[in-house]
Amino acid sequence: MSQMRCATAIVGMGRAMAWKTDPEPKTPLLLAAVAAREAMARAGIKRHQVGALFTGRTPQSYMVLQYNQALLNELKIGPMFSSEVSSHGGGSLGALQLAATALHAGVIDYALCVTNEASGIWMDQVGSNAAWEGDLQFEAPYGPSTPSIYAQSFCRYMHEYGVTPEMAAQVAVENRRWALDHPHAAMRHKGPITVEEVLNSRMIASPLRMLDCAVWYPGGIATAVVLTRADIAKARHAEQTWLAGFGQCNTHEWIGERMGGWGYAPFEDGPDLIQTGAGVAAKQAYAMSGLKPTEMDLAETSAPFSYANLMMLEEMGFCPRGEGGRFVGDGGIAYDGGLPFNTIGGYLSFGQVAQGLYNLKELVDQLHGRAEGRQLPNAKAGIVHMHGGPLACHSVVILTKEPVT
Repeated sequence: MSQMRCATAIVGMGRAMAWKTDPEPKTPLLLAAVAAREAMARAGIKRHQVGALFTGRTPQSYMVLQYNQALLNELKIGPMFSSEVSSHGGGSLGALQLAATALHAGVIDYALCVTNEASGIWMDQVGSNAAWEGDLQFEAPYGPSTPSIYAQSFCRYMHEYGVTPEMAAQVAVENRRWALDHPHAAMRHKGPITVEEVLNSRMIASPLRMLDCAVWYPGGIATAVVLTRADIAKARHAEQTWLAGFGQCNTHEWIGERMGGWGYAPFEDGPDLIQTGAGVAAKQAYAMSGLKPTEMDLAETSAPFSYANLMMLEEMGFCPRGEGGRFVGDGGIAYDGGLPFNTIGGYLSFGQVAQGLYNLKELVDQLHGRAEGRQLPNAKAGIVHMHGGPLACHSVVILTKEPVT
């Protein structure tokens, strides 16, 4: 896979945002079209140059068949390839990987990837999300909430490794600290929090408390990315951000199905409620890039619960398996001096908008010195992880400011 290392570059990004308080509500399709046009304008390309359009799955608040076709009609483009990448939230970064593959094959010159949602404006996110993540036959009839589904793996994680709620709570504290610097973070106005406040917040699904859980973003966000091949990027574009490595692993749909997997990564040794495809995807990305976790200047993840962030730190290689709690407790992601982790506040404090490429945008902005929140000095490489479903679908991308040889 090393031939794909820095074979593709991001040459334009766009974003559109909306909030519940806007006098005129905006649909996900409108936000997607605005973000896509901005990305194309920043890349300096015309409509006829878009050879592929990949979107995330259909937004919950704009359910239509072939959402990608609805968007290409709005943009008035006629790409060779067009598809929804529907592996839950993991499909957002997965779209970039499909684009990179098509670009590397030489059959197109430019690809456009767009992900978006505006359920925070149009619908009840709590009830609807649980309906999507519960097994229609064996789980949904009992009315589970999304936190109750995730709480099962948290319980097992604590049992296996001695992780405590206090360890997980520290992640929420650090994420909130980053969110205080970001003008668009949902929880910025709430101020800092402490471990004690997390542990004393309302119980949602034992052992998950309110401040252990992601906050739904009170609006909508669309993010668009234009990618091209290395030769075109160098010849035609003043700014490039390089896809040094990427990986993807999708293991199941419902949480109960994790108990039936064996013989494939990460379930080589049988069923497991803790190991996820994020570790598999991260290993693929590191192998392609030739880089190591110690060379990452920052890391972003879409993990929607405090304990899951500990797991993702392990899966991305920043500490050994089972050591995430101790790593964080020892200052591993401390706002001052630790690994810059979830630098917009993560899903816990920036807020969750399903399938959001805004984590990727934060990484690109950090590498080029234009972060909207706290800017890191001299960031040269970073890793972003997107997840979807009950720890089901995982995609990882490593970006660098300069090509890696």
